[in-house]
Amino acid sequence: MKKFNLYSLFIFCVALVFTGCDGEEESEVLQNRKIAGVAINVSGFGKVQGEPEDFDNLEESELSILANELTMEVSENSIEDASLISNFEVVKTFNGGEEILVDTFEALPFTVNLSDISEFVSGLTVTENDLKIGDQFRFTVKVNQTNGESYYYQGQSFNLTVNCFADLNGTYSVTNSVCGSGSTGTIPPIQITETPDGAWELETADGGLLQYCTSNPLVNGGKITVICGEVQPTSDVDYCGDYGIGCIQGGTWNQETGVLELILNDDFFGNGEYTATYIKQ
Repeated sequence: MKKFNLYSLFIFCVALVFTGCDGEEESEVLQNRKIAGVAINVSGFGKVQGEPEDFDNLEESELSILANELTMEVSENSIEDASLISNFEVVKTFNGGEEILVDTFEALPFTVNLSDISEFVSGLTVTENDLKIGDQFRFTVKVNQTNGESYYYQGQSFNLTVNCFADLNGTYSVTNSVCGSGSTGTIPPIQITETPDGAWELETADGGLLQYCTSNPLVNGGKITVICGEVQPTSDVDYCGDYGIGCIQGGTWNQETGVLELILNDDFFGNGEYTATYIKQ
């Protein structure tokens, strides 16, 4: 199965918070900590979708853009020190490259709306014709302070991967190769919903292994990325990182039949590699 290299998200600290052993030490450290001045919330949705000329060579194929949009809503979460803030900027990068200014705002809240592909590539060294499946746009909020310092809210960036059209939203019946339709005979229908940046949230991401193949009632939810029908490997499953349950190795999505096939791995219960099938209802 072909794998695409998605760019890693590096999270930079915008505020350093320490806890001392006593009140005096804690107070001294907190007085010297650096703060951005405001905590923010970022919400909205976005996508860049197209149809490649050659599905067998996605990384090289020319792409016809079919849909693109970005609505990025930025609001205040809490204020630490408003006097520190000069203004806000939204900046973008393409495939981790040079930072390009999208717009500047004097205060919160504000919204960034892009509706044409020319707005996505504006200021970049690439054009619409250069875009390929797997390319990534990242939109990040930057706060500029009155003292000339700047902070990036990298953990709340909008990350849009250039992709083929896909719609996994819906309710699914689920079976897996460990216990079929569950140890009691039934795995209830599960929901799959789109995330704001074009990934897919699975109410149960391990094919029901933890909740329905064992006596453990915990729900093992997670998130997947699908690029032109191929599920990308991920450990973004609730009980994968610490326990090795339901780690996703790959899989496929068939837009025509509505069938999602996942290849997973289980270390905790000793099942090793197994598969799960999700069928849209």
